[in-house]
Amino acid sequence: METLLLPAGSVHGRFQPFHNEHLEYVMAALAQCQFLWIGITKYDVETEVSPLGRDREKPENNPLSYIERVLIISETLCDLGVGKGSFSFIPFPIEHPQKLRQFLQLAVPCFTTVCEPWNLEKIKVLREQGYEVRVLWDREKTITGQSVRERILSGDPSWREDVPPATTRAMELLKIVERLRRLREPGTS
Repeated sequence: METLLLPAGSVHGRFQPFHNEHLEYVMAALAQCQFLWIGITKYDVETEVSPLGRDREKPENNPLSYIERVLIISETLCDLGVGKGSFSFIPFPIEHPQKLRQFLQLAVPCFTTVCEPWNLEKIKVLREQGYEVRVLWDREKTITGQSVRERILSGDPSWREDVPPATTRAMELLKIVERLRRLREPGTS
């Protein structure tokens, strides 16, 4: 029996940086739709922390620009043979939910996962805005962007095991360790 694919779906995340669990999430959503919108949250890393004021919004936790993340994810998917015509990118201002409809139509379901309390909050916010939310799985994270960034900063090469090759190439090309150090210096952002 053939599974009927949705015409479109969406995923969202900060992807700071894009790691293997992010890739698993994106691929699981792609398997359920013909076209995937990949929403980049905290797309304007230069703005102040939102009224929600979470650590995840601080500049040192968001070293990659919107376009850098788009290029990394796109290259990762292309490396895996995913056609460029089956996905695209949008800003996804989950920090300012009233702006979401400017970027994603309500008719497009939002795929998500539940790996931490923040995910439950996002589900509530998305549903309050009128989006259909489909949870792909509920389980603990084993990889976090923070752990990858910390290992990059400390010089621990094990971070490479937790990210796709395109992320590794980009982190080296962008000299991300220097950027992370700069962002952590007091008084800089």
